[in-house]
Amino acid sequence: MIRIEHIRRHATARPDATAVVDGTVRLSWTDFADAVGRCAAGLTEQLPEERPVRPVRAVFLSGPRWELAVLLAACATLGIPCTGLDPAQDTDRLARTLDLLDPSIVVVSAEHAPLLDAALGTGARELLRVPLDPPAESPRTPGADTAGGAAGRNGLPEPGAHVNVPPATAATASPAHADAAGRPTPAGRPDTGSGEPVRPFHDLLARDLPRRLPEPLHQESLAVVPGGPRPRVTVRGSAAEGRALIDLVDEFGFDAHDTHLVAAPLWQPLSLQLARTLLTVGAALVLDDTGDAEILVALIAAEHVTTTMIEPGALGRLLVHPDSAAPARVGRLRCVITPGRHLGRWTVDTAWARLGPVLHLALTSPETGLAGLLTPEESQVTRARTGRAVLGTTVVVLGDEGEVLPAGRPGRLAFAGPHVMDGYLDGEAEFRTLDTGAGTGAGSAVGEDAGERRFLVTDDLGVLDEHGRFTLTGRAGGVRAAVRDRAVDAALFRLESDLLNLPCLRDTAVVRVSLPTLGDALVVPFIAVAVGREATGYAALRTACARRVPSIPAHVIAVDHIPYSPTGRIRTAELLRAVVPILTLNLQLEQTVHQEISA
Repeated sequence: MIRIEHIRRHATARPDATAVVDGTVRLSWTDFADAVGRCAAGLTEQLPEERPVRPVRAVFLSGPRWELAVLLAACATLGIPCTGLDPAQDTDRLARTLDLLDPSIVVVSAEHAPLLDAALGTGARELLRVPLDPPAESPRTPGADTAGGAAGRNGLPEPGAHVNVPPATAATASPAHADAAGRPTPAGRPDTGSGEPVRPFHDLLARDLPRRLPEPLHQESLAVVPGGPRPRVTVRGSAAEGRALIDLVDEFGFDAHDTHLVAAPLWQPLSLQLARTLLTVGAALVLDDTGDAEILVALIAAEHVTTTMIEPGALGRLLVHPDSAAPARVGRLRCVITPGRHLGRWTVDTAWARLGPVLHLALTSPETGLAGLLTPEESQVTRARTGRAVLGTTVVVLGDEGEVLPAGRPGRLAFAGPHVMDGYLDGEAEFRTLDTGAGTGAGSAVGEDAGERRFLVTDDLGVLDEHGRFTLTGRAGGVRAAVRDRAVDAALFRLESDLLNLPCLRDTAVVRVSLPTLGDALVVPFIAVAVGREATGYAALRTACARRVPSIPAHVIAVDHIPYSPTGRIRTAELLRAVVPILTLNLQLEQTVHQEISA
């Protein structure tokens, strides 16, 4: 996140300009600088005076909110990496992730506190817990004018209204953390019933502004990789952040006149990176923790939003909302970024019709960062899962022997650039030093990046075209050995890509299962483009499945919802829990009818 020296620079140039908006809370750059300085001072009091043996790290479990933005900026100022954790993961995986990160500070909102408690268990840990939620006497109620601003439609402030957030004082500290005289407890006093020290966020804001902050502890940024048999954490040195920031500004044309809506959780690396970039150039940040289509439409209009990072699920809800075409008529919204591995033709076409030519499909992962981008114009003529390497990134395709393949030859994708990780926190990744100069036949994304460079070799299979665009064609790993069949895996990936390009479907997924009730089969849920158009979807899907994968029976089923994670991955387990019982019942009914007819 942005450091305090950058915040103070903007506060000096535009002290009353808006920096962060969260519901009725509106921070000017002056307010933001004040809050970050106080918060950094409060955290400094909790840090050991001598450099500890283990690195000082922080983690957070929270949706986008102004308190989190302040804490992230305070951690960045102190050189403490603050890593976001997905609250949708199971308790056991979260516990293993915490063991791997070994944080000194845990930031948590009230709704995720039970999950954190379950993951931490009863074992003793040396960590400081920072609850984000305000004291009980000043609840954070949506739509309430808690900070003295004029609330407008949907509980939002009227455009241009300025709502100050007064710094917390000892008198406003939570009663649970105050002594009989109403003063906050001394630093490090254990919270009643817990084993770790607690310092509420609003208590941190009660600190006096420091005359001088300590030097940053260390320079690294961490990100948790979703999925896989065990937790993995990527590591990047902060030295590459400057180049990555410049590339993003050049790519999207961000400047201080932008208003950026964060409609994806900040634990997603791309969401946090874009928020940091927009704040660095002086743009305003609007935070949404609801994903509600009506609220998003109102925010885009009321705050004059120009750019947004939105998770796929929220984007789908936004596009079917009757008022989603309003931002296009105003004409200020110019850039909508969303993970695009599983988004298809309906999303692309509907976004163009309702929002205008603004949708950018990002191909991203914690390892590669923002690797590829499909612009609104390119998405009209290019297949799904295709992207142009972003500025500063070079992509090549490697053969079975590690050789660089020419355009048109499929193989494993490898990436180099400032967005790419340095390695894993616990474990090794595959890197190769390659020469992408003239005569190699490599499809270098950017000519100036030719030469000898260190590439991260991924598990993604793909092909480069002569224009430097790459298309994902499958995965080289991540499939259980019991069902691994490269030919079938490639056919399934091509099948799903074909289905994403069908205009008669709003959304679909292809999942291979091996269950007692269904056997070795494909489960193909889909959402029709409209009520009454399910028959067209059934016919198109069955035909495509029979053509691409005739050896595996396919069970096609119409659904109302396909669950996505904020990173754009389909939540397969959740999807199967919803559809497999229905498919099993339908199969049993068909067998019963067949037996009655035969009898």
